[in-house]
Amino acid sequence: MDEHCRKCGEKLKENAQFCQNCGEKVPGKNKPFFNKYLIIIVIILIFGTIVLSAMIITSQTQTVKVDNVEFEIPSDYVNEPSRTEVSVDEGVKSSAMGWSNDKNYIEIGVTRMPGSGINSNEVAASIGGTPTKMFGYSGYYQKHDENSYSFVFGLKDEVCMIYVSNYDAFGDVKVLGIV
Repeated sequence: MDEHCRKCGEKLKENAQFCQNCGEKVPGKNKPFFNKYLIIIVIILIFGTIVLSAMIITSQTQTVKVDNVEFEIPSDYVNEPSRTEVSVDEGVKSSAMGWSNDKNYIEIGVTRMPGSGINSNEVAASIGGTPTKMFGYSGYYQKHDENSYSFVFGLKDEVCMIYVSNYDAFGDVKVLGIV
């Protein structure tokens, strides 16, 4: 189909950018690929940046230390200062700390007897629960109510307890070990 100039009506040559008769610019002719799809490219780049940023933010973690045991939890958990306590009773040292985000609460406790040591597996067993393996350790799992759970396990001379407000929050904890 032949195209004609919108100003003077002259028949245009194929792929002409300007009318050879009056010099009027021919609209929409020979636009580079990038200009034709600029809006789509910008939208894809913005969407990709948002997705990448979300992946980076959600994959960030923090290392937390309870007594001399380190754990890793997501960076969106905030320390609850009111749930930080250390006590020593008859040579047994107990430390506990809590963290929360907008969905879950995690509390980690570590008990040890400095110097003489304790049999952490016996102590964990005495607390009770269902024998299971979590975080790479054998221990005891307990369901306290509809929304709270704990796992107690021995780690050398330490007894570690991880309490969560939602079972899925166990997946937010990684045991790094004694430092």
